[in-house]
Amino acid sequence: MALPTQIDPRKLALQGITLEGTVNVEDLPRLASSVTAIRGPLWASVQFKLDESRAKVATGNVKVLVETVCQRCLDPLEIELQADFAVQVIWSEDHLNRVASNYEPWLVVDKLASLSELLEDEILLALPLVNYHNVGECTGDTFMQEEEGAAGDEVVADNPFNVLLQLKK
Repeated sequence: MALPTQIDPRKLALQGITLEGTVNVEDLPRLASSVTAIRGPLWASVQFKLDESRAKVATGNVKVLVETVCQRCLDPLEIELQADFAVQVIWSEDHLNRVASNYEPWLVVDKLASLSELLEDEILLALPLVNYHNVGECTGDTFMQEEEGAAGDEVVADNPFNVLLQLKK
């Protein structure tokens, strides 16, 4: 089931609604520009509720499979991005100081807010800074220093010619 793109988070919180479903790739332009490809729809589960202080909050998780580039071998790499989030709905920047410490603020100025933008923000925060294949699966592993070897074979990490020494072996 596809999630709605525009929602009224205050009304959903008052009703205690939980939304589960997918977001189309076309609704994730910033994620699409940050990775090589998005390998399927983004799946999310979002629970709207009132917390113990009667603040309107949304909690949930989001996941998506993306393709990016391994920074070691420059080959394609598929990774599953997953994020848990907890946000408190506020309608003015003046209310930033009222946000509880266990929530992030979600500024909703109008009655309607973009759920797909919130979910895209959360998954963008889950993107790793650097992407690598697992050790043993990467063609760039030949350039990594071997941890085994005799004491005389150890290579000093500060030497910029370590790669050449590995190739010479």
